[in-house]
Amino acid sequence: MVRVNRVRRIIRKIDPWTVLKVTLVLNFVVALTVVLGFSIMWVLLVNAGVPQGLEDIARRLALLDQDASLVGNIEPLFTGLVSLAAVYMLTQTAIATVGAFFYNLVSDLVGGIEVVVLEETHLDAQPKPKKAKQKINQDQKETVLMSIIKSIKKVRTEVTSEKQPSESDLPRPDVPREIEEPTLMDALKNTDNEEDDSY
Repeated sequence: MVRVNRVRRIIRKIDPWTVLKVTLVLNFVVALTVVLGFSIMWVLLVNAGVPQGLEDIARRLALLDQDASLVGNIEPLFTGLVSLAAVYMLTQTAIATVGAFFYNLVSDLVGGIEVVVLEETHLDAQPKPKKAKQKINQDQKETVLMSIIKSIKKVRTEVTSEKQPSESDLPRPDVPREIEEPTLMDALKNTDNEEDDSY
């Protein structure tokens, strides 16, 4: 599916050097086409006998003397045509280049020419924004879930560490229970006796 958007563009500057090159080539092609077209047309007319027929009609109407000729020497006609084509090419190129300079000066004051351009965008090629948003939401959910799980693990470790008695309170595994208890009692009695002796 193709979506068409209207976009406004402003032409602010035109490079005169590029205008010179492009117009020179275009005008050269136009001048060459005119010269070649005229020469081909003249050859076809001469082969068809049109100039001779025009001369005969002019002699019958007494517009032309018997010795005179309408066509005569064709070389001046072709040289004039080539010179006109060259003058046309140079003047049109100069006008276009000077026009580019003037356009740049005027666009600095006015702001340029505004053009409306149609841009086509292919919707199938672009990824849908909803999927990207869903992925972001899933990543956020995962991070929230992971933080909750970490906090639960931390609380569990704190609770288990509080429930476990310290190693000093536990009985020694290498000493039997019967022997350990009197020794502890004796140690307590000895400390009491030492306190009494100190008084």
